[in-house]
Amino acid sequence: MGSDFIVRRGRGLDPMTLAWLMGTLQIGPGIGDVHFVCGVDTQYYSWLRDDLRMPVSQIHHTVTAAEDACVASRNDVVLVYPGAYDEAAEIDWDKAQTHLVGLGGPNAWGDYSEPAVCIYTDTTAVAQVLDVTGQNCQFHNFVVGNFGNNTGNLAALKLNKYGCYFKNVGFHGCNTAGSDGVTAAAALYIHDNGSYPVFDDCVIGQNCWDIRTAANSGILRFTGSSAGGSGPWNGTFNRCKFLSRAETATVAIVALPQNYSCQGVWTFNDCLFSNFWTNHADNLNQVFYDNDGATHSIVLHNCTAVGVDEWQDADAGNNWIGADMPIVGVGGGLVANPTAVTGS
Repeated sequence: MGSDFIVRRGRGLDPMTLAWLMGTLQIGPGIGDVHFVCGVDTQYYSWLRDDLRMPVSQIHHTVTAAEDACVASRNDVVLVYPGAYDEAAEIDWDKAQTHLVGLGGPNAWGDYSEPAVCIYTDTTAVAQVLDVTGQNCQFHNFVVGNFGNNTGNLAALKLNKYGCYFKNVGFHGCNTAGSDGVTAAAALYIHDNGSYPVFDDCVIGQNCWDIRTAANSGILRFTGSSAGGSGPWNGTFNRCKFLSRAETATVAIVALPQNYSCQGVWTFNDCLFSNFWTNHADNLNQVFYDNDGATHSIVLHNCTAVGVDEWQDADAGNNWIGADMPIVGVGGGLVANPTAVTGS
């Protein structure tokens, strides 16, 4: 194929760049068109336009415009250059097999004031920044944050379609006085059709902005409600960090507020759940607020909880810890302050 193939597809990408992208997404030669997002007055824009001679139709200044230019079901890709991208309205990611990759590297910690790649809103009443309704989409190497100061700003991302994959993505929610007291506010929503997602090395929540106060809220919130097999079913979190900042004991880190919030088995491997309470004055009652009496299991494997008394205090029988998690306090994986004198 070589360079002729690349020119014919209108990518303007050298073979090494294209090979990297194919390997990152693990879809090989099935890749579609590539679109770029960068600031108007940046070196990235002039480099793409003048040096690489990319078609202007493939260079965009908002993520919304880039997603709109993609074609569903052919593995089109949106590449976002470093910067903070303030979106004034919800981004409807509704095209199947359409992928978003940040070009700021794998660090998913910075917000819009310290961005590598940060996609955010500070507009009020934007329910979620990214509303994912396209199946089998991939998301890599960026932060998405909802900073609108309003009770209607509920989440950074809402996942409502099956088979999606997230790698090195940061989700920032409950960041303002307008949302930190809202029970339904979170960083990440997983809704009815958000079945079997995989999250690798992601950061869900934050512990340095506003203090959450709403009882039974969570930075991860399962919002499903459909019985009879609709979902969401069977998700996996690998090596993820769940960060909370709250000083009300009844605030949780993960919320399952009603029947059929989720179904099947949801597995957490090598994950950290942490709440920051000023001066470590007290702990949250539980990690999981689980009011879901339907058929589901929460399986914890090699996980740790900091600043929390129990994994869940309802003793509902659908939360399980792995044998590799040592018993500390009232449950495996709950940390304790080591105060005993050690031998020499």
